[in-house]
Amino acid sequence: MTEPAKRTNWKAAAVVQLTTNQRTLPCIWMSAGLLSYKLCDRDLDCEHCPLDAALRGPTLQVPRGTALLSVGEVTESFPDDRLFSPGHSWVQTKKASDERLVRFGLDAFAAAIIGRCCKVLTQEVGVERGPGEDLCEIDLGLGVLSVATPVRVTVAAENKVLKDDPNRLVTAPLGDGWIADLQIHDPSQLRNLSTAHHARKQTRMDLRRFRQRVALQLLADTVGIGPCLPDGGELADLRQVLAGSAYLTLVRESIH
Repeated sequence: MTEPAKRTNWKAAAVVQLTTNQRTLPCIWMSAGLLSYKLCDRDLDCEHCPLDAALRGPTLQVPRGTALLSVGEVTESFPDDRLFSPGHSWVQTKKASDERLVRFGLDAFAAAIIGRCCKVLTQEVGVERGPGEDLCEIDLGLGVLSVATPVRVTVAAENKVLKDDPNRLVTAPLGDGWIADLQIHDPSQLRNLSTAHHARKQTRMDLRRFRQRVALQLLADTVGIGPCLPDGGELADLRQVLAGSAYLTLVRESIH
């Protein structure tokens, strides 16, 4: 049997298992190509999995900015000094005396799955946007991701740091990788956003859901995936393993 045929067979076997028992999931390490065949019996709770811990030991360094980040790495970075949206953006009041002026950016989960940012285009200063309307566009190198404002705002200033170094959006999402300063029309709308505590809990669920969607996508794609470790390949960034459009679709489901 040829190597491509072997690879197709283990994917087909995993699909059969998945459809037989919806609680049986392909291990994310199998989906990434590190293991030839391994089903998950922990509902993708990688944070408490001994196999995941062993693979993340000093013998294997997984590149940061991939979808293989542990739950702890993503959920630790939710400071209590700001509020968070379901679409994984945050707002932070700039002045205690003026709750209408806020800073806007993306959270750690969004930065982790974006992985790399080539360009950020923000609406011009003075432009008014309502809840759910696009506030900026992020070029991932795979395509463009639109990010909306969670409340009605007017753009007060854009982050000039991102003009020279757009990847700061990913490497410092809670610091100088912020996107824009905004003037909120109705501060009471901030009550619809989540505290850091609730954002951490929601992100744990979103990360598991994202891992599951990635695993299913990898299992369904028997043509567009490059060589994996069992075939003599390398463990690659999931942006490279999945076709660009497929990965961008998964990112858009989580960040909005």
